[in-house]
Amino acid sequence: MGKYTAVLLDADGTLFDYDKAERNALRDTLHLYGFSFSEKTLRQYRQVNGELWGKIERGETTLATLQYTRFARLFELMELKGDTDEFNSLYLKQLEQNAPLIDNAEFVCSELSRRASLCVITNDIAATARGRLARSGLLPYMSGIFISEEIGFAKPHRYFFDAIFPHLGDVPRQKILIAGDSLSADIAGGHTIGVDTCWFNPRGESNKKSLRPTYEISSLQELLKIVG
Repeated sequence: MGKYTAVLLDADGTLFDYDKAERNALRDTLHLYGFSFSEKTLRQYRQVNGELWGKIERGETTLATLQYTRFARLFELMELKGDTDEFNSLYLKQLEQNAPLIDNAEFVCSELSRRASLCVITNDIAATARGRLARSGLLPYMSGIFISEEIGFAKPHRYFFDAIFPHLGDVPRQKILIAGDSLSADIAGGHTIGVDTCWFNPRGESNKKSLRPTYEISSLQELLKIVG
């Protein structure tokens, strides 16, 4: 038996190439509205969106607020006019259709599923997350899907993980591993509930937080040796 019998995997930035999906969805939605797309626009959107998701992680705002706020702010920065609620809905539809995977994600999930129970844990809008997972080919390897909108709390909140433990049954916490690319959501969540963590850091970014993951990897295949 391996070191871990339950592995909780983040979705965006860990299993999915979210940077590519986000870029494609924003570009295509802007083009559908007759607006131009640029790398500057992408940077502006990511800054606005990232700040709002950070507030969600800290419990300072809601997912509903994020949805009606992010494009209102972007349109203001770009000096555009339009129905930003409608734009957000169309953007989510475009995003749902974009499900590019991180290199070797399907292979790693296939291998890990033979050794441990796998669950997806994600801060996301439920319809978008489930649509992308359905397109990804990863669902057969997963024993559970846990999405912040459905749970009512986001990672790293303890209540998010409290919703997962009944699904895992009698698995002791020392046999659970959380793997994800976010120090503030995935690694902080693991610290909160007292389980080992693995920081997926393909860009080799420096850890400027006080949080220290149990492991750090640059490729998903390294998870196979860790899980055992």
